[in-house]
Amino acid sequence: MATVKVTESAAPVHVDQKPKFTSVHDSRGRTIQLRKLDPLQKSRIVMAVGGELAANQVYMGGFALLAASVVFIDDVGFGLPQTIKQIDSMLAELGQEGMEAIENHLMAEYKAAEEKAKEEAAAEALSAEQAAAKN
Repeated sequence: MATVKVTESAAPVHVDQKPKFTSVHDSRGRTIQLRKLDPLQKSRIVMAVGGELAANQVYMGGFALLAASVVFIDDVGFGLPQTIKQIDSMLAELGQEGMEAIENHLMAEYKAAEEKAKEEAAAEALSAEQAAAKN
């Protein structure tokens, strides 16, 4: 009778255990950690605020989604808001200082992405010119 020996590969599997958060600091000295909302989380915020408020782009983009992206303020953790009352509580906790810090961070991210896109477009245009010159 033949003997069969089964062995498992001992290759390590890398699993990123800690979610990556972005930290910002407000003028009150607080550290605010933000998560990037995935589509499921965004849809849950839409359900939390209800159809009428979800249709209001200013409220959703300027308040509800920003509040939902907060994971920690200093060492206090916050889950994903499930009701409009929880969103309002987070907005009150952030206050003007926290909201300004988050908005400034997002504007800086947007400007950096815009600048990178311009640089890439310029590089592509130069590359196209060089390719045309060779022909």
